[in-house]
Formats: sequence, C-alpha cells, structure tokens
Amino acid sequence: MASSNTAWGIEIGQYAIKAIQLERAGDGVRVRDFVVIPHQKVLSTPGLDESLVDGGESQAKTILEQSLSQLASQKPLVGQNVTVNYSWFGNRGLTRFVKLPPGDAKTIAGLVPFEASQQIPFPLEEVEWDYHTFEADDSPEVDLGLFAVQKAPLKEFLAIVSDTLGVEPRAISLGPVALYNALAFDRDIAQRGEPLVLLDIGTSSTDLVVAAGARCWMRTFPLGGHSFTEAILEAFAPTIELKYGQADKLKQESATSKYAKQIMAAMRPVFGDLLGDVQKSLQFYESQNRGTKLLNVVGLGSTLKIPGLRKFLGMQLGLEVERLDQYSKIAVEGPEAADFAAHTVNFATAYGLALQGLGLATIEISLLPVENVRQQVWAKKTRWFAAAAAVACAAGGLMFARNIIDNGSVASRDAINRAESTLASAKGFQSKLQGIAADVGATSKNMLALVEDREIWPFLMHDAVSAVAAGNDPAMVGSDLKKLIESGERQQTVLRDLGGVYKINDKGQRIIEVTMNVEFVGHDKQGHLGETVCKWLDEHKNEPGSPYTIENIQPNVASIVDLKVGKDGSLTPVSEGGDGSSSAGGGAATNAAATPDNPALSGQFTAGSGAAGNSFGGVTGRRQNAEKASRPGGVLGGAGSGGGFTAGGTGDPNAAAAGGSKDPQFNRNSGAGAEGESKVELDKIAPIPARPGTYPPNSTVHVGKVTFVVKFKEVIPSAAPAAAEGQ
Repeated sequence: MASSNTAWGIEIGQYAIKAIQLERAGDGVRVRDFVVIPHQKVLSTPGLDESLVDGGESQAKTILEQSLSQLASQKPLVGQNVTVNYSWFGNRGLTRFVKLPPGDAKTIAGLVPFEASQQIPFPLEEVEWDYHTFEADDSPEVDLGLFAVQKAPLKEFLAIVSDTLGVEPRAISLGPVALYNALAFDRDIAQRGEPLVLLDIGTSSTDLVVAAGARCWMRTFPLGGHSFTEAILEAFAPTIELKYGQADKLKQESATSKYAKQIMAAMRPVFGDLLGDVQKSLQFYESQNRGTKLLNVVGLGSTLKIPGLRKFLGMQLGLEVERLDQYSKIAVEGPEAADFAAHTVNFATAYGLALQGLGLATIEISLLPVENVRQQVWAKKTRWFAAAAAVACAAGGLMFARNIIDNGSVASRDAINRAESTLASAKGFQSKLQGIAADVGATSKNMLALVEDREIWPFLMHDAVSAVAAGNDPAMVGSDLKKLIESGERQQTVLRDLGGVYKINDKGQRIIEVTMNVEFVGHDKQGHLGETVCKWLDEHKNEPGSPYTIENIQPNVASIVDLKVGKDGSLTPVSEGGDGSSSAGGGAATNAAATPDNPALSGQFTAGSGAAGNSFGGVTGRRQNAEKASRPGGVLGGAGSGGGFTAGGTGDPNAAAAGGSKDPQFNRNSGAGAEGESKVELDKIAPIPARPGTYPPNSTVHVGKVTFVVKFKEVIPSAAPAAAEGQ
C-alpha cells in the first residue's frame, strides 16, 4: 500500500473507540493526535439487540453511530488516510495459519487459492480475504497466514463507518494483525532471539499472538472482561439484583469493595477458563514448532487491570507476564502526556493500524471490498486525467496561437514578449490583491466575533454551576460541617475547574469545546456524572434566550480517578491495588499518572496532612513543575554573611561575630559554615492550613471530567443571562 506522511489508526472496540494519528519523523514516527471515546454503554451489555427489529435500528448500532459521530466532530478526518479494524458486535474475522512446501514466489501464489478454499469455512465468493507469507533465512518452509471476513456484515460495517465519519477507510485490518504490527515495530521483534507472546484481553474476546522473528501465529477466543462481569451478575443474582453497569463497577473495584471475597469467588471460574484457553494455545504452538520455548508474555487490555489477574496468569503459566505500560518508539509530551500514558495498555491496536496507513507495517493486509478499492483508485486517477486533458488543450491552443503570432502585424518579437510578461505580472498582482482583501476581511470578521462572543461566558458559567448543582443531595448543601462528614450515602458534586477552547468548525460555525473538571461522591461512580450533570445539560441544551445550543455531552467515565479520604481530610490517589499507597505522606511530592485537578494531566501530586510544601489539604491546586516542587525561600535565612532573619539572640558578641547565633531557633547572620547555625522552617512555624474535611474518613472521592460543545446561535445577546434572573 502506498504510504503517506500522516495516517489515522482507529480501533472500534466494544467498550470504546481508540484513535491515534501518527506522522513520519525521519526513520521513525511521532504522535500527532489521539483520542479515546467510551461508548455510552458497553456494546456487549445484555439487552442491546444486535439485529434490526421491525425495521428499526438496534440500540447497539445506534450507540456505535453516536460514538463515531463524536469522533468525527472532534477530529478532522475528511481527506485523511484512515485505517480501521473490523469489529462487528463480536464478529472479528477469521485467521488461519498453514505450512507450505518450499517453492518460488510463483509456485506459492498458485497454492494460496487452494489452501484458502480448504481453510476458510465459507465459499470464497461470500468472503473478503487476503493473505501474507512468512519466510525466514534459516528455514526453507513457508508459513501462510489467511485472513477473512464475511461480505454481508462487512458491507454493513463499512457503510456505518464511512457514512458517520465522512471518510472511507483506505484499508480494513483485523485486531490481532494490528497488535502484531504495533509490537513488531515498537519492540523490533524481527531482531529478537526468543519468541514473545502478546496477550490482549479485550471486552468480549482475547487475542493471543506469538511473534518469533520474521514469523508469527495468532488465535482469538471469545472470553474477555464481559465474561468476568457476567460471572459477577450471576453470583449476586440470588440475593442482590444488579445491573450490568453495577456489576462492571464491582469488577473494577474488587480489591477495595466490601464484597471483595464474593467478587473474587465469582470470577475464579472465569480465571480458570481464561488460563485454560491460553495454555492450550501455547501448547499447540509449541507442538507445531518443536524446540521452541516460550518465556515472556506482554499483557494488554483494560481487563488485565483486574487485581491479581496478571500475577495469577504468570504463576500458573510459569512465564514472566509484563503489562505494557509504555512504548519504546512513540510518546506524548506536554499536558496530554498523562492522558496518553493512562491509555497505553489500550492503544496498541490503533498504533498498528496507523503504522499500516504509513506503510510501516510488517503484515499489510486489507479486507476492503474490491469495488471500494477500485473506486478509490479511479478517484485518484481522475485528477491525473483532468491534468492531462488540460495539457492537451493547452498544446492544441499553442498550435493555433503560433500561427496567429507568426502571421501577425507585430514585427518585433521582443515587443510581444514584453507585452506577454507585463500581462502575466498584472494577473499575478491582481490575484495577490484579491487574496490580501479576503484575508483582511476574514480577520476583521473573526475579531468582531470575538468581541461579540464574550457575552457567552456568563451564560456558560450559569449552566455549568446549575449542572453541577444537579449532582448534589439537597440535604447535603448547607453549613453543617458535622452533618456533611457523618453522612454516609449521599450525592455530592463540586466544580473544580472550567475551561473552553474557541473554534470555527468545518461548517463555519462558532463553537466552544468545554471541559468541566469535577469532584464527586455517589453510589454509582460510572453513572453519576451521566445521570446528574450530563442529564441537566441535555435537558437544557436549547433554552429560550440562551445564545447557544449544547451538543456532544460526554461523561468521560474512562478518565475518572479515585482518591482516598484521610483522617485529616486529605485526598490521596488510590493505587492499582486500591490501598492508596501510591502517595507519600507528610506532604511529599510524588509523580502520579493523573492529578485530581485534571485526570488528563500528569504532574506533582502532594499527599499528606497538607502542612508541607504547597499542598492544600493533600491536593495541589494546580500542576507544579518538578523543579519547583519545593518552595524557594522556604527556610528563613540566606547564604551570605550578614543576611537572613534578625532576631534576639543570646547577647554573646562573640557568637554574633562568628557568624551565627547560639539561639537554637533563630540564626542572626546565617553565615555559611557558622557554628551552631540553625535555620527556621516556614512549614513548621507557619503551616498552611489543611483542606476542610467534607467527606467521611477512609471514603472514596472520584475526580472526572464532563465535556460538551456549545454551538452559537446567530444572534448574540448583549445583556446578562435572562434564564439566571428567574432561578
């Protein structure tokens, strides 16, 4: 496939859509953009019909279209090089591997159709299929990989993707193939001495890939995070009626839940099933490749975050299981680094798809229907045909122009050349003048629009505060601090930060992409923001008198961070194990994957009593640079002679002359090396007060973000929000 300078890889999963844009940078690549868009509901949730009912759309299909629409509204994909994985409600395609006898390329190509008809369990005219051959210098054998999907569901899948995104993919691949391409590029697998096992435990299925030098083998089995959630539902059904989302939440919080024993007991059979499938797959591979010893496993997928799963697999398999927490050849710097790092374990498939778009994939297959490929090729050639026709017309015109010039009455060739040159210059100046006028007009309009749009913010502030207020129990809004702390089950939502990015969309409409960082407690972590803040915004998305409409409201449940409430009211991040041990006490600054102020950003996170550093009850107000984590001037006293804090001392002139006071608390001169020198620490004599405790000790507080887009109406009012006066 021809490569281009940039490419998008889009993985369509059962839990979320993950997309990453890569750009060539010398011999490597760099990340230009990325996004994770969780579905409103997991597509494998029971009750989401997967087929059309009475001619209407299934709920799962509608949810998928909404997520794709959100991606299209956030990222400019039209005209871009896009590669997508095939995923159609559990149907992820077919892979088969067979060994072929040694032969030249022509002989191998002749054997492929026969092997395809034998290995693919459908008539070849009913499937789209492709193949890849694996060869190694140290072996004459050829491994053939066959990849296929059925035409009917592929056509429906492609129609949804193309119509919703507004762009047709250049190629369609399979998840395990993209996974292999990503790690083959990132880990230089072709140069590795020993094979590497890649285990991607997804929502509804698990991909297992064995990469050995220039060869690979892969298998997909239908067991994933959904199986663990269903096991919890069944285990609790006799005593507690749980919803699917509640069971999924119990799975994620199994380490800290009061039902930890029951949850682990419910998931134990699924642990065993997963282990059995992995063991059988690895044993089969070793039986087909005598002398091969598998030692290392790289684990991916959100399901691998279930407490104890990685350790259980490693012990039972007798292998070293490493979780993929970072890549070797791509990284993101700046404010979005933490957000990218938090999703590293889920980005491998999108990474591999983008590499294929750049022409850097080891396995380049495409299951795009032939007629679609033909249309794309003709669309590209049309431009060349038009250019060729223009050249032909110009050449024909020159033939006639030549005769006219030769037979004309103008005797001087120099005069003709000067006239033509002057005419060309005039046309050039005219084009430049028109461009300058257009730029000036557009700039002035945008400047005037900015002045008008400043009236938007009072309305936006009113809506943000009102939406957050919808997430509070009325009884919990008051000044009785004791009542707030002692109350157990309650809903409380606090707005931590509000920001927006002003843009002009591709339709020329003015919009603001708004982000609300909120802190909340409630009985349903996953559903709280959607049922309160997002619900209020949706109900008031087109209020009379408001200068805008609200669209694309998202609770962003995947970015929620849990914080533990200390006895003094301080908040500390909860570690993977759920014990909150990832923070240091006493106000020490430590690096965390996300800050409570903004889960999408990494920075310094201060935990403890709030009496040290720049802490505010254990949580910094903003991100801090690591070099500025300790406050300059935090100790009274200087480094030079005669400087520092002057206070009453012992009255001993000799002590003063020596450059230091004998007073144990104060140092008069703070001279370097002065005997008995003692510095006064501001954090001890004037500690910053701790954050007021409004949550019960040892409870869990969640920090997340709600995003939405406000689209301006034609008329921008200049008065204060009318809606605010009546509320």
